Amino acid sequence: MLFAVRDGFSIADCPDCRVASTVPPVPPDEIGCYYPPLYYGEKNRRFHPLLERLVAFFRWRRVRRIERYVPRGRILDVGTGRGVLPDLMRERGWEARGTEISEIAARNALDLGLPVFVGDFLEAPYPAASFDVVVLWHVLEHIRDSHAALGKCRDLVRPGGLLVIAVPNFESLQAALTRRHWFHLDVPRHYFHFRLSSLQRLLLEHGFRTVETAHFSVEQNPYGWIQSLLNVLGFRYNLLYDLLKTASARKTHPARTHPLQTLLSLAALAPVVPLSVLLFGVETLLRRGGTIELYAIRES
Repeated sequence: MLFAVRDGFSIADCPDCRVASTVPPVPPDEIGCYYPPLYYGEKNRRFHPLLERLVAFFRWRRVRRIERYVPRGRILDVGTGRGVLPDLMRERGWEARGTEISEIAARNALDLGLPVFVGDFLEAPYPAASFDVVVLWHVLEHIRDSHAALGKCRDLVRPGGLLVIAVPNFESLQAALTRRHWFHLDVPRHYFHFRLSSLQRLLLEHGFRTVETAHFSVEQNPYGWIQSLLNVLGFRYNLLYDLLKTASARKTHPARTHPLQTLLSLAALAPVVPLSVLLFGVETLLRRGGTIELYAIRES
């Protein structure tokens, strides 16, 4: 299966491995162009303060889920951004570290005094079996070689340790119904687009046994429906998402450059939001959430 998305990029679905990929893939020496300073925002804060408070709330939820499996220990947060998760873990007695591909993205985490490796995760210089938990939260799809990334995770997680992964779900209802308008495609920054079954198979190949999967994500899935449906209705792509960002994370204010589109899209929220909440409930019951979370144990 091949379908066009935008800006010359398409999605190709491999019938054998059941993993879809963005074509053409952006070469490593060019992908940085798709992560300019505007992508992160000042101090890696993309959204308005009220929404940023929700970010901290959802990180606390993540902490509680992790501690159900590992009460304390050493944790590595891959793609840590401004370091919210490792900072929380450190406060709770964990030895926390992070990695980031960009020093711009890692600046706030470094200012907090967190030990962050800046560079390619595959080159992170940590000893084998040195972590009790490794987290890739909406990171794996951004890595050009997912096999190598999972192999690196197996090297870093101790036997019996935990690997936590969250990714967009390519077999979700959102993906099926909105296709190229799906908010979570994010091409070309997402090299791969995973199904639950294919990701579980990859984890098994690298020595991980999935012990929990979650389709209920208040953090990601309701908004995924809202923005995807607005895209389907023909509004400027991800216009609402741009509206929610701070000035430091966008080139122009959509309300100034697209005033009519802004007004119409805000008016469309009246029917779109309740419909999105309903669809969020349906996808959760059917276990076809727009994003999925996996908790996997490294076998000895």
